[in-house]
Amino acid sequence: MSTHLGGTSRLTYSLATVPAPLATDRPAHIDVVVSNSGTEAVLCKQILLVLPTGDLAQDLVPAGHRVVPTAEPADQWTVDEIESGVLLTLPQDDIAAFTAGGTPLTVRPVTGESVSLTTHGLLLRLKDFKANGVAGTALLRIRETVSVDNGQTWETHQVTLPLAKYPPAEALTADVVGDLVVREADDNGNPGSNPVTQLKPGRKAVLTWTAPSDAVCDVHYGDGQYSGPLSGRDKWQFPLPGLTRDTHFQVRVTLKRSGETITHHLSTAVAVEEPVFPHLTVARITANGEKNYCGNPFLTIDGAVKVEKESHLFGALHGEAGTLTVNNAVVAKKSLTVEAEVTVTGTLTAQKVQAQDDVQAKKLAVTEKALVGSTNFSGMADGDLWISGKFSADRADLKALLGTPEKLTGAFNGTVRTAPSHGLLLLWIKTVGHHATRTVYVDINTGGENYETVAAASIDYGNAPDVWGASATVPLRKGQRYKIWQQGEGGTTDAYFFPVLSG
Repeated sequence: MSTHLGGTSRLTYSLATVPAPLATDRPAHIDVVVSNSGTEAVLCKQILLVLPTGDLAQDLVPAGHRVVPTAEPADQWTVDEIESGVLLTLPQDDIAAFTAGGTPLTVRPVTGESVSLTTHGLLLRLKDFKANGVAGTALLRIRETVSVDNGQTWETHQVTLPLAKYPPAEALTADVVGDLVVREADDNGNPGSNPVTQLKPGRKAVLTWTAPSDAVCDVHYGDGQYSGPLSGRDKWQFPLPGLTRDTHFQVRVTLKRSGETITHHLSTAVAVEEPVFPHLTVARITANGEKNYCGNPFLTIDGAVKVEKESHLFGALHGEAGTLTVNNAVVAKKSLTVEAEVTVTGTLTAQKVQAQDDVQAKKLAVTEKALVGSTNFSGMADGDLWISGKFSADRADLKALLGTPEKLTGAFNGTVRTAPSHGLLLLWIKTVGHHATRTVYVDINTGGENYETVAAASIDYGNAPDVWGASATVPLRKGQRYKIWQQGEGGTTDAYFFPVLSG
């Protein structure tokens, strides 16, 4: 509607209300649309709106009730609300307005400069208030400050727009029911302005919808959760603290009109990041995480995994850093094959070990005790048995006590060597000529960088050409460091290492 009573204006003003027409003592929204419908360019410095405030038939807003105004486009206009009885000073044209008995709203361009309504339009929204409880006609007064000569002179015009209020039962339109959305809430539980479709885990939220204040609402959500009946509210809000999974909401709105019951059903849903499911039954889970070196995606589970029935793994099973650790017993129903080392840090007990076919073990390390009840090592003829610790046996068949000796080349220059296994070091000096004076020494490491001479062989011979020789033998442990060095001249020297129980 655009009826003007008691005045003229350069601009055109139209009203739209929700509901239409307004109903007494019910939530209301008013839209005021402003444009230039004439043939001349109009500059606008400000627009002043006065809403009649009070509890009479000619009033619109109940006494003491505030209105929330907004303007669009919001980046071009600002709106200031002044309470009833407050003196408003307009700095643009030094005109003061005293607004008794009403709530004035001043609309100005954001930049402070005048705006041409030839190319601009304005939508002023008044919301979040309730019409007073008396039927009648309220007059919305609008005063504009405009110019038609490019700002050389300014004009002030005032127009009045009527607003009818009807009793709710006689309203000429259907009740406004709908707009069911989920909004994030702040720490105090106040809903935000924008609806959301996804929440972070545990984030507070509020379910909001639009319905008359005399409606009765029932809320159903989640796994059979229910709240209601809810009634007697101007703003319909339902707090949702700590949603942990995707949730669907249904709100049933019931109204009594002219002796009849009208029911509306509203629904919406919200998703939750990282949802929590107490029980989940699925036919198949497809991984879509980061990929391993084979290009296969990972399925990542943060926390322990409990399997109440059997678990079947059809791919490779990897432990942390390439090691699989099992704290309890491991039962193999069939063959257990180990291609590398088997290390037992506790007791290894075997009631019966029998090789049906070849048994190949490269290294079996037992750090404490191995108890074998019945054995058949016929398939281990070419293998080795290593025991770190005591070894005792009632019967033993040691086929090779000493290994093949190794001749040490260039051994007499004092170079530090390391025994490859337990064994014996043999030094040999021999001469056939005259005047041979030669001594060879063996030093072993006694800790740190300290060495001690433990053996020597010596020749001191004159003119006789007979064969003359001397030798020395030193036992060494595996890994022991030693040095061989010599003094004097004549004759030949050799060194040999004989491994003992090597392997």
